[in-house]
Amino acid sequence: MSLVRPTTLLAVATVLALPVLAQAQDNKVDVQVLVAQVSTKGTEVAPELKAMAADFKRNGLAFTSFKLVSKEALKLKLNETGTVKLPKGLAKVTLQKLAGAKASVKVEPPGIVLEMTPGGEAYIGAGANGPDQLYLAVKR
Repeated sequence: MSLVRPTTLLAVATVLALPVLAQAQDNKVDVQVLVAQVSTKGTEVAPELKAMAADFKRNGLAFTSFKLVSKEALKLKLNETGTVKLPKGLAKVTLQKLAGAKASVKVEPPGIVLEMTPGGEAYIGAGANGPDQLYLAVKR
């Protein structure tokens, strides 16, 4: 009769789990963040912000000008944080969870967690920039 010690089982389970853990750590999520300055003055719409302008109009927001301030392409691993430069400060983007195609992405400020799938896009208010407003277009 052979006895298997619990420490031996733990070692075997750990060795079997290593490829899964390594694969999870190698998974990266592409996130693009566009910083937009929006206002009710003018009618300029940057090509990269046409979807945002259409969405705002569809939802009754009165903004007519959408200028691209900057854009940042991030490739994030689980629990990794990337930064996006704003005219006054930084925004932090953190990949908090990855389950299949669904990613939980936290954007600070304002501290909102987005549940995103590939092709998804969300808009987040990022405060005033003079008389205009800043918005982040977060795309996956």
